[in-house]
Amino acid sequence: MPSKEQDVFEQIINEANDFFETLHGGVDSAAGALESHFESVSKTLKDAFRASPWLPDSVKPSLPPPSRPRLPTPSGGYLEASRTWVSEHRAVTAAVVAFVGTGAFIIWKRRRSDRAKRRAKRAKNGGRMEVVVLAGSPHSPLTRSISLELERRGFIIYIPVGSLSEERVIESEAKADIRPLSLDITSASSTEDTIQKFNDLLTSPRKPIPNVPPHRLRLTALILVPGQSPPTNPIASLTPSTWSDTFNTQLLAPFTTVQAFLPLLAQQTSTLLFLTPSITASLTPASHATESVVAGALQQYISTLRKEALGLNVTQFQLGYFDYSHVLADEQQQLVRSQNLSIADADRLSAERIRLVRKEPRGTSMRELHNAVFDAIVRGKGRNSTIFVGQGSRVYHMVGKLVPSGIIGWMMGTGKPPKVEVERKESSPEHSTEWDKVGERSSDDEGYVSPRRR
Repeated sequence: MPSKEQDVFEQIINEANDFFETLHGGVDSAAGALESHFESVSKTLKDAFRASPWLPDSVKPSLPPPSRPRLPTPSGGYLEASRTWVSEHRAVTAAVVAFVGTGAFIIWKRRRSDRAKRRAKRAKNGGRMEVVVLAGSPHSPLTRSISLELERRGFIIYIPVGSLSEERVIESEAKADIRPLSLDITSASSTEDTIQKFNDLLTSPRKPIPNVPPHRLRLTALILVPGQSPPTNPIASLTPSTWSDTFNTQLLAPFTTVQAFLPLLAQQTSTLLFLTPSITASLTPASHATESVVAGALQQYISTLRKEALGLNVTQFQLGYFDYSHVLADEQQQLVRSQNLSIADADRLSAERIRLVRKEPRGTSMRELHNAVFDAIVRGKGRNSTIFVGQGSRVYHMVGKLVPSGIIGWMMGTGKPPKVEVERKESSPEHSTEWDKVGERSSDDEGYVSPRRR
């Protein structure tokens, strides 16, 4: 989420704090003035009654008790003074102890969770047996980070690809257990054939080395990684082709992928994990209609799938800010390996992307996401529920639920309707309204048929 929206959120919090401090100070001043007035009136009445000769002594108010002299500070030093203060302020002491104790417990639990050993289960012969299908763009830093981490922890990763360039990106990682899976979701027959071959791969006995008992693979999870963010334009400037392209790439593509793998997931009681952005979808700001519509459709799809897919663990991750600096640090080398570019050309291609990421606020470490993914697909944590991961994911969700939309819009400067220039584009192959937009191939991939891995 841009830094402007984070500044808006901080401004909302600061103004709310100032308002409550001013209100609290005014209430305290009014209460103090009222209490002083009543004490003054009470003292005047008591003095008048005592000075009246016609009132009997039994009716007159008694004299106030003499004030006790202030005891000197005990000679025991700071320890004795602390004991005295604690005994006189037990409520405050209990609140401080509860707050500090809860915070210390949360920190201890998080550090213990980070130090826990997370490794995929291995077969008795020592070979890898846990398979994860990572449905996301190979060019995405999120897909690359998760695939490398899961491979390091002992999983076999398959990434569906639809072109030769995407397969080259995966092969450029030079990891034997990160493999491309040719999947043409625009063709029902081709998709069915690929799933059948993938099922045969899972059920076929495998021997990591000769003269050892064979083992079979197990499909542990299907992880759907979000694609590129939809265009951010006012609704009046969004053409039908823009809506069509957005629905094809952001909705129909993941829906078709889930439908293709659903029989295998149900057969092996695997985990279906959705990674969805949450910050923009929670605030629903202006000029983000496409992203808000996609987020709402995915939310309803996940909710319905949980009710229909009995026995299947359908988990959703609401993502916040993450620190991709360590992933983009290898951007130059990845471009050189995958596309045979010079270092200078790779620098020019990745410079703009790195500058855009550096402008974003520093987010949560990717380790938190990696641990959460492992716990969800292996340990079943958050089964059939929604988990907030990343900086700002839960906070912005609460802001979107509790703060009125008018206040959010006013703070973001959307009080005046923007001047909209409606796009008028001729129909072209780049803006096709057909479903085959999802399977569009680049010019260098015409006639490409990816070889099947055996």
